[in-house]
Amino acid sequence: MIRLFISDDLKNNTDIYLSDTTLHYLKNVMRRKEGDEILLFNGQDGEWLSTIKTLTKKQGILTLSHQTRTQETEKKLILCPALIKKENFDWVLQKATELGATDIYPLLTERTVVSKLNLERATSIVRESAEQCERLCVPIIHLPLKLNDLFKTLPPETQPVCLSERGQTTAPLTIQKTYAFCIGPEGGWTSEELNLFERNNAVFWHLGTTILRAETASVSALACAQFAFK
Repeated sequence: MIRLFISDDLKNNTDIYLSDTTLHYLKNVMRRKEGDEILLFNGQDGEWLSTIKTLTKKQGILTLSHQTRTQETEKKLILCPALIKKENFDWVLQKATELGATDIYPLLTERTVVSKLNLERATSIVRESAEQCERLCVPIIHLPLKLNDLFKTLPPETQPVCLSERGQTTAPLTIQKTYAFCIGPEGGWTSEELNLFERNNAVFWHLGTTILRAETASVSALACAQFAFK
Protein backbone atom coordinates (compact mmCIF):
# COMPACT_ATOMS: atom_id res chain seq x y z
CA MET A 1 0.00 0.00 0.00
CA ILE A 2 1.23 3.52 -0.77
CA ARG A 3 2.48 5.57 2.19
CA LEU A 4 2.63 9.35 2.05
CA PHE A 5 4.16 11.96 4.31
CA ILE A 6 1.61 14.72 4.94
CA SER A 7 2.21 17.92 6.90
CA ASP A 8 -1.45 18.18 7.98
CA ASP A 9 -2.72 17.11 11.40
CA LEU A 10 -4.12 13.59 11.32
CA LYS A 11 -7.42 13.02 13.14
CA ASN A 12 -10.49 10.81 12.79
CA ASN A 13 -12.79 11.56 9.85
CA THR A 14 -10.67 14.51 8.70
CA ASP A 15 -10.41 15.44 5.02
CA ILE A 16 -6.89 15.96 3.68
CA TYR A 17 -6.56 18.19 0.59
CA LEU A 18 -3.64 17.12 -1.57
CA SER A 19 -1.01 19.43 -3.01
CA ASP A 20 -0.67 19.57 -6.79
CA THR A 21 2.49 17.44 -6.60
CA THR A 22 0.88 14.71 -4.51
CA LEU A 23 -2.26 14.80 -6.65
CA HIS A 24 -0.18 14.26 -9.78
CA TYR A 25 1.75 11.44 -8.11
CA LEU A 26 -1.35 9.51 -7.04
CA LYS A 27 -3.39 10.08 -10.18
CA ASN A 28 -0.87 10.01 -13.01
CA VAL A 29 2.14 8.13 -11.64
CA MET A 30 0.59 5.53 -9.35
CA ARG A 31 -2.72 5.41 -11.25
CA ARG A 32 -4.84 5.41 -8.11
CA LYS A 33 -8.58 6.04 -8.20
CA GLU A 34 -11.36 7.09 -5.87
CA GLY A 35 -12.02 4.51 -3.19
CA ASP A 36 -8.40 3.33 -2.99
CA GLU A 37 -6.70 3.30 0.42
CA ILE A 38 -3.54 5.24 1.28
CA LEU A 39 -1.45 5.23 4.48
CA LEU A 40 -0.49 8.66 5.84
CA PHE A 41 1.98 9.90 8.46
CA ASN A 42 3.25 13.30 9.57
CA GLY A 43 5.94 12.48 12.13
CA GLN A 44 3.68 13.41 15.05
CA ASP A 45 0.34 11.60 14.95
CA GLY A 46 1.34 8.06 14.04
CA GLU A 47 0.19 6.32 10.86
CA TRP A 48 -3.37 6.56 9.56
CA LEU A 49 -5.43 4.74 6.96
CA SER A 50 -7.20 7.02 4.50
CA THR A 51 -9.47 6.58 1.51
CA ILE A 52 -9.35 8.61 -1.68
CA LYS A 53 -12.58 10.60 -1.63
CA THR A 54 -11.95 12.80 -4.68
CA LEU A 55 -9.31 12.45 -7.39
CA THR A 56 -9.78 14.68 -10.42
CA LYS A 57 -7.39 16.67 -12.59
CA LYS A 58 -7.73 19.67 -10.29
CA GLN A 59 -8.45 18.29 -6.84
CA GLY A 60 -7.51 15.41 -4.56
CA ILE A 61 -9.14 14.74 -1.20
CA LEU A 62 -8.37 11.92 1.23
CA THR A 63 -10.62 11.03 4.17
CA LEU A 64 -8.95 9.64 7.28
CA SER A 65 -10.38 6.40 8.63
CA HIS A 66 -8.43 5.22 11.67
CA GLN A 67 -4.95 5.09 13.15
CA THR A 68 -2.96 2.01 12.20
CA ARG A 69 0.16 2.74 14.29
CA THR A 70 0.75 5.04 17.23
CA GLN A 71 3.61 7.50 17.25
CA GLU A 72 6.68 6.37 19.19
CA THR A 73 9.53 8.53 20.44
CA GLU A 74 12.66 7.72 18.46
CA LYS A 75 16.13 7.51 19.95
CA LYS A 76 17.94 10.69 18.87
CA LEU A 77 20.69 9.71 16.46
CA ILE A 78 22.72 12.37 14.64
CA LEU A 79 24.72 11.95 11.45
CA CYS A 80 27.23 14.63 10.43
CA PRO A 81 28.57 13.67 7.00
CA ALA A 82 30.90 15.85 4.98
CA LEU A 83 29.36 16.86 1.68
CA ILE A 84 30.43 14.57 -1.16
CA LYS A 85 29.39 14.12 -4.79
CA LYS A 86 25.66 14.56 -5.32
CA GLU A 87 24.80 10.98 -6.28
CA ASN A 88 26.75 9.56 -3.36
CA PHE A 89 25.33 12.05 -0.87
CA ASP A 90 21.80 11.29 -2.09
CA TRP A 91 22.51 7.65 -1.28
CA VAL A 92 23.74 8.60 2.20
CA LEU A 93 20.54 10.54 2.85
CA GLN A 94 18.41 7.61 1.78
CA LYS A 95 20.27 5.02 3.84
CA ALA A 96 20.55 7.31 6.86
CA THR A 97 16.76 7.56 6.87
CA GLU A 98 16.40 3.79 6.70
CA LEU A 99 18.88 3.38 9.57
CA GLY A 100 17.13 5.74 11.95
CA ALA A 101 19.05 9.03 11.77
CA THR A 102 16.91 11.75 13.34
CA ASP A 103 19.10 14.72 12.36
CA ILE A 104 21.57 15.20 9.52
CA TYR A 105 24.14 18.00 9.69
CA PRO A 106 26.04 18.26 6.37
CA LEU A 107 29.61 19.39 6.97
CA LEU A 108 31.90 21.74 5.06
CA THR A 109 35.42 20.50 5.82
CA GLU A 110 38.89 21.55 4.70
CA ARG A 111 38.92 18.86 2.00
CA THR A 112 35.26 19.08 0.98
CA VAL A 113 34.98 19.36 -2.80
CA VAL A 114 31.23 19.98 -2.91
CA SER A 115 30.21 23.19 -1.15
CA LYS A 116 26.46 23.44 -1.77
CA LEU A 117 23.39 21.37 -0.88
CA ASN A 118 20.00 21.54 -2.57
CA LEU A 119 17.98 21.47 0.65
CA GLU A 120 14.65 21.02 -1.13
CA ARG A 121 15.95 17.99 -3.04
CA ALA A 122 17.54 16.53 0.08
CA THR A 123 14.31 16.90 2.04
CA SER A 124 12.40 15.18 -0.75
CA ILE A 125 14.84 12.26 -0.68
CA VAL A 126 14.48 11.62 3.05
CA ARG A 127 10.70 11.93 2.86
CA GLU A 128 10.47 9.39 0.06
CA SER A 129 12.81 7.08 1.92
CA ALA A 130 10.72 7.33 5.10
CA GLU A 131 7.61 6.55 3.09
CA GLN A 132 9.19 3.44 1.58
CA CYS A 133 10.84 2.03 4.70
CA GLU A 134 7.67 2.46 6.82
CA ARG A 135 9.28 4.84 9.24
CA LEU A 136 6.99 7.22 11.14
CA CYS A 137 9.45 10.14 11.30
CA VAL A 138 11.46 12.01 8.70
CA PRO A 139 15.02 13.13 9.54
CA ILE A 140 15.64 16.85 9.93
CA ILE A 141 18.24 18.09 7.45
CA HIS A 142 20.12 21.13 8.70
CA LEU A 143 21.96 23.68 6.60
CA PRO A 144 25.60 22.85 5.83
CA LEU A 145 28.06 24.23 8.37
CA LYS A 146 31.74 24.17 9.20
CA LEU A 147 33.13 21.75 11.74
CA ASN A 148 33.85 24.42 14.33
CA ASP A 149 30.26 25.63 14.10
CA LEU A 150 28.95 22.08 14.47
CA PHE A 151 30.16 21.84 18.06
CA LYS A 152 28.34 25.07 18.87
CA THR A 153 25.14 23.82 17.23
CA LEU A 154 24.79 20.25 18.47
CA PRO A 155 22.26 19.71 21.29
CA PRO A 156 23.72 19.83 24.82
CA GLU A 157 25.18 16.58 26.17
CA THR A 158 25.72 15.20 22.67
CA GLN A 159 28.76 12.93 22.33
CA PRO A 160 30.66 13.64 19.08
CA VAL A 161 32.12 10.53 17.45
CA CYS A 162 34.88 11.09 14.89
CA LEU A 163 35.24 8.30 12.35
CA SER A 164 38.96 8.16 11.64
CA GLU A 165 41.61 5.60 10.71
CA ARG A 166 43.44 6.57 13.87
CA GLY A 167 40.44 5.84 16.05
CA GLN A 168 41.27 3.35 18.78
CA THR A 169 38.36 3.39 21.18
CA THR A 170 36.45 0.25 22.00
CA ALA A 171 33.99 2.07 24.22
CA PRO A 172 30.52 0.62 23.68
CA LEU A 173 27.54 2.73 22.73
CA THR A 174 24.97 3.30 25.44
CA ILE A 175 21.34 4.18 24.86
CA GLN A 176 21.54 6.84 27.58
CA LYS A 177 23.67 9.11 25.37
CA THR A 178 22.99 11.08 22.21
CA TYR A 179 25.67 10.46 19.57
CA ALA A 180 26.73 12.56 16.60
CA PHE A 181 28.67 10.46 14.09
CA CYS A 182 31.02 12.68 12.09
CA ILE A 183 32.15 11.37 8.71
CA GLY A 184 34.96 13.04 6.77
CA PRO A 185 35.16 13.68 3.01
CA GLU A 186 36.90 11.55 0.40
CA GLY A 187 40.29 13.05 1.34
CA GLY A 188 39.80 12.47 5.05
CA TRP A 189 40.17 14.84 8.02
CA THR A 190 43.09 17.24 8.26
CA SER A 191 45.33 17.23 11.33
CA GLU A 192 43.79 20.55 12.38
CA GLU A 193 40.30 19.06 12.24
CA LEU A 194 41.36 16.02 14.25
CA ASN A 195 42.80 18.34 16.87
CA LEU A 196 39.51 20.24 16.90
CA PHE A 197 37.68 16.99 17.64
CA GLU A 198 40.06 16.35 20.53
CA ARG A 199 39.46 19.78 21.98
CA ASN A 200 35.71 19.12 21.89
CA ASN A 201 36.01 15.79 23.74
CA ALA A 202 35.12 13.64 20.74
CA VAL A 203 35.45 9.86 20.79
CA PHE A 204 37.60 8.48 17.95
CA TRP A 205 36.35 5.38 16.15
CA HIS A 206 37.49 3.21 13.32
CA LEU A 207 35.25 0.61 11.71
CA GLY A 208 37.77 -2.01 10.68
CA THR A 209 41.21 -2.36 9.19
CA THR A 210 40.28 -1.10 5.72
CA ILE A 211 39.77 2.49 4.60
CA LEU A 212 36.06 3.03 4.02
CA ARG A 213 34.50 5.33 1.48
CA ALA A 214 32.69 8.28 3.04
CA GLU A 215 29.25 6.90 2.23
CA THR A 216 30.16 3.43 3.52
CA ALA A 217 31.37 4.89 6.81
CA SER A 218 28.06 6.72 7.31
CA VAL A 219 26.04 3.55 6.84
CA SER A 220 28.40 1.44 8.96
CA ALA A 221 28.29 3.84 11.90
CA LEU A 222 24.50 4.04 11.91
CA ALA A 223 24.19 0.28 11.57
CA CYS A 224 26.42 -0.16 14.63
CA ALA A 225 24.19 2.25 16.54
CA GLN A 226 21.03 0.44 15.51
CA PHE A 227 22.47 -2.85 16.68
CA ALA A 228 23.66 -1.39 19.98
CA PHE A 229 20.37 0.33 20.79
CA LYS A 230 18.13 -2.70 20.22
